[in-house]
Amino acid sequence: MTDDLHSGPVIRNIAVATDFCPWSERALQHALVLARHFGAVLHILHVVCRAEFSFVPEFMVKLDELAERDFDDLIGRLNASHSLANIEHHCWNIDGEISGVIEDFVRDHGIDLMILGTRGRTGISRFLLGSIGQEMFHFVSCPVLTIGPLSLGAARQIELKKVLFATDLSPESAAAIPYVLMPATTWNAEIDVLHVCSSANCQCQSRMRELRCRMEDLANGEAPLVVRYHVLQGPPSPTVLNFAMQEKEDLVVLGLENHRSLYGGPSFSHAYEIVRQARCPVLSVSSASSANGQMHGQLAMSQKGRSTVELP
Repeated sequence: MTDDLHSGPVIRNIAVATDFCPWSERALQHALVLARHFGAVLHILHVVCRAEFSFVPEFMVKLDELAERDFDDLIGRLNASHSLANIEHHCWNIDGEISGVIEDFVRDHGIDLMILGTRGRTGISRFLLGSIGQEMFHFVSCPVLTIGPLSLGAARQIELKKVLFATDLSPESAAAIPYVLMPATTWNAEIDVLHVCSSANCQCQSRMRELRCRMEDLANGEAPLVVRYHVLQGPPSPTVLNFAMQEKEDLVVLGLENHRSLYGGPSFSHAYEIVRQARCPVLSVSSASSANGQMHGQLAMSQKGRSTVELP
């Protein structure tokens, strides 16, 4: 990511995880639109978890062959529909545990945005919706765009009219501000900033004013912003989800801290519920994104004992 917050985030490399199922396909469609818009390199990543097939050892030897077949079929369909036209892309078939593979892949390939598709609690959804899922916010150092089971499919072009920034007003959540401002400065999107209080708290308003000043400072007068600030009482995740649905938001942005939960409670439980139930894509930005983003592109690929295959 860029070091200069005023210039906004830079998206050069986008990764999308796939298990070749319909919910992954929806995430891939979003990835294609974003890669074309930003002129970014698209990395299509499939993780082969051999441990899951240890009870059928005769099948394990076929995993790479099956993955290559599925990749050939996927790329063939995308080429037939001209979906990959003018998009530099790479296909990766990697052995290992999901968390370790993605953490290393994001770092070693300078990934600026990871895109995941989910459906309930099976398939690729384990990235965010299972026991591994709640670890995702810990080990991925770049922003993660999640296309949940209730989210609409990708449009042919990006058209963000309304963006919801759900914040707990913590200092760490400020890492998400550049990503909130980008749709406003790029597509003239309107911004709703929402903080949910468990009870009446006079400090909320003052902290919201501080956030407003920070957002205006980072915007740097580049465009007239339409920003509405809201402080509501209620249970965090249902309140955020209801607000997003009622206001017909096109994107929800969450600012997360690696070692602290959104709005308190069990680690990342509220973020997990928002990702799972949102009717639009959810962008989760870790407070580590800015710092780790400065290192992207500077590290050589490290195999670490894994079988890594870039498919032609």
